[in-house]
This record gives sequence, C-alpha cells and structure tokens, in this order.
Amino acid sequence: MGAAPAYRYPERMPERSPKVRVVPGGRPQSRPDSIPSSVIFLAKVLAAVLVVFALLGFVRIGLASATVTTALSADELSTNIDSARSEGNELEVRQSYLSNPANVKQEAASKLGMSEPEQTLTITLGTDVVATDADGNLSLASSVEAASAQAAAAQG
Repeated sequence: MGAAPAYRYPERMPERSPKVRVVPGGRPQSRPDSIPSSVIFLAKVLAAVLVVFALLGFVRIGLASATVTTALSADELSTNIDSARSEGNELEVRQSYLSNPANVKQEAASKLGMSEPEQTLTITLGTDVVATDADGNLSLASSVEAASAQAAAAQG
C-alpha cells in the first residue's frame, strides 16, 4: 500500500493579471479656495514664536520662584543668627555672674544654707611613694620600698 499525497498540485498555476485601473485625466487643478503657502508659512512662524515666548515665560517663573525661596531661606538664617547671638550674650552674662566669687558665696548662703568655716586647715602631702620601672610601668616592689623608707624617715 503506497502513500497517497495529501495535496494535489496543479501542473500549471494560472497567471493573474494585475488589478490596475487607468483613469484618463490631466494635471490636478488648484482649488480656488485653498490657502496660499505664504500664509501657512507665516502661521507656522507665528506658532514657533509663541512657543518660544511660552518657554521663556516658564523659565522666568521658575527663576522667580527660586529667587523667592532663596530669599526666604536667607531671612530664616538671619533670624537664626540673631537669636543665637542674643542667646550667646545672655550666656556670657550668666557665666560672669556665676563665676564671681561674691555671688557664689551669696548663693551658697541664701539658697543652700552654707556658711564659711570657723577654721581652715592645710594638709601637706609627702612625696608620692608609687614608683615605676624603666619601661614606665608601675612597680609594686619599688613602691613598697619607697613607702617603708618614708615611714622610717618619719620615725627617725
């Protein structure tokens, strides 16, 4: 049983003629109601000029807005500088008041109930007994020797 072809091809394809239709006539005639090309050119130029002016207007508005924003920021900074200066002046006055010994004594007596001592003593410390080695580290042995030598000198 042999295989039969699925399609049959015709031996010769029929030629088709192109579908072109020829219309007799002449050159296209201009219409009397059409707009002259010079008017169209002038309209295009006018439209381009209007677009340029609109763009310049937008740029001007943007620059004006940036100028106003910068001016407001500068005013705010000036206000902050003025308030910082006045606060600094107040702090200087307060610091000079608080560092005056007469004011410190008055504040201590009135607010804290403190008074001057009846007598004062002075404590004089001897030499430091803490010793270090050649590397600069603390040396316990040398410190003990220095303390015992100082104690012996105080007794003798």
